Amino acid sequence: MQQIIKTSELNDAIVNAKRVEHLEKNVYKVHSKEGYEIFEVIEFNPATKTLTVRHNHTVHNLAFKRPVDIVLDELGIKPAAGSANKDIKAPMPGKVLNVMVKEGDTVSKGSPVLILEAMKMENVLKAESDGLVKKVIAVKDGNVEKNEVLVELDL
Repeated sequence: MQQIIKTSELNDAIVNAKRVEHLEKNVYKVHSKEGYEIFEVIEFNPATKTLTVRHNHTVHNLAFKRPVDIVLDELGIKPAAGSANKDIKAPMPGKVLNVMVKEGDTVSKGSPVLILEAMKMENVLKAESDGLVKKVIAVKDGNVEKNEVLVELDL
């Protein structure tokens, strides 16, 4: 069973969490006023806004919903299937450090496509789904603006 969490109600939970400590791969210790709790993240899907965690030997399936998501659910309106982005866009202005694909390459979901330097940090942009590289627009050492299309994928 999935537990619905309204994002508008998260403020209290965030205030009560004093610190989150990363212990090992997918395992976190969440500190609060009362002590701490250990969580293991089993799966996270940002497209569906779902999170599966293990806490106290129990698996919890969580869905994070904004008020508009709840209304759409009540109306029976679901997101379109296959809503993965076909384009890889710059999440912020920056400089392309490396392009790891070329036109015609096959990419898998989660595979690195390019490295973007922004705000003095290297950001690895990854494919959101399996596909074929249709067109590479970004060039190494080129500057890009936010939301600029860097690579087009054919899904």
